[in-house]
Amino acid sequence: MTREPDFNELVGADLPPEEEARLRRAHELLVAAGPVPELPPGLEEPNAGERRSRLNENVYQLLPRRRVGAALGLAAAIALIAFVGGYIAGFRHDGFTARYSVPMRSATGSPASAEITIGTRDSHGNWPLRLEVRGLPKLKHGGYYEMYLTRGKQRLTCGTFTTGGQKTVKVRLNAPYDLKRSVGWIVTKELPGRAAPGPTVLTT
Repeated sequence: MTREPDFNELVGADLPPEEEARLRRAHELLVAAGPVPELPPGLEEPNAGERRSRLNENVYQLLPRRRVGAALGLAAAIALIAFVGGYIAGFRHDGFTARYSVPMRSATGSPASAEITIGTRDSHGNWPLRLEVRGLPKLKHGGYYEMYLTRGKQRLTCGTFTTGGQKTVKVRLNAPYDLKRSVGWIVTKELPGRAAPGPTVLTT
């Protein structure tokens, strides 16, 4: 006759009261369920009896490891929350809520064009801008393009960028100005050694 496993021998005496109570309930359920049912001889593998005996022993020996499993599950949940939280925070940080868009056309008769999308003004008074440029030639020898906000004869820079030739280029710029008044937009071509601002290549 097989002696029922002693709970105290299996788990020891160093468990917290809540953990001991949880493991004791599991122990009682396993004892009440009895041994693993016998398999028909035709389904048994060689040494199946020995494996089954080891399995019965390991069921009780592994009980304390539930704490390890719970810790791993908690760690996975924390990692998932951190990932989702980081994703949401990153989206909010880099998010762009469009208010309206302004098309731009070539000022030189070329097929180049662009579209400015104005975002929501931030708490510091900056208007985020998205500029999508098509067809501006790539400038060599350190050349670049600069976008200005215009108000009458006044020009206020919103940032600089380079292009990839005939490919469409998307850049993020910024306008720390008052856009509630009527304004215009231009893009100029800037070359080293030439007077700035350079010639206008795009305009609204």
